[in-house]
Formats: sequence, structure tokens, C-alpha cells
Amino acid sequence: MEKIIPRVDLAFKKIFGVEENKDLFISLINSIVSQEDQVEDVTLLNPLIPKNFKNDKISILDIKTKAVPVTY
Repeated sequence: MEKIIPRVDLAFKKIFGVEENKDLFISLINSIVSQEDQVEDVTLLNPLIPKNFKNDKISILDIKTKAVPVTY
């Protein structure tokens, strides 16, 4: 069995970009950010960023979220 490397964008998306693994994603975020920036929940959003102008390109993010900060 091969290991999944989470640094590869497709694997990262499969691991952290699904509703079932939100707790893993929150844990990853909280392990990286400062104590003041900890989050308690995230909402997974549509990763597609549409064009604003005719000549713009469509952008697609690996994961797009809205974070809910921890309230003390």
C-alpha cells in the first residue's frame, strides 16, 4: 500500500477539503496559527473564483473556507 503525501495538492484536497474531515483541517490550521488566531469551526466554500471582467481567468483554489475564531 502506498502512502498518501498530503503536500500534493490533490491529496491535500481529498484529506482536508471534505466535510467529514473538517476536524482535521481545523487541527491543521490551529497547529500553524498563533494562539490569538485559533479557529473553532470552518465552513467549506465553493473553491471556484469566477471572472470579474471579460479578460480575467477563472481561478480554482484547492480549498476555500470561512473560519470561525475561538471566542474566550
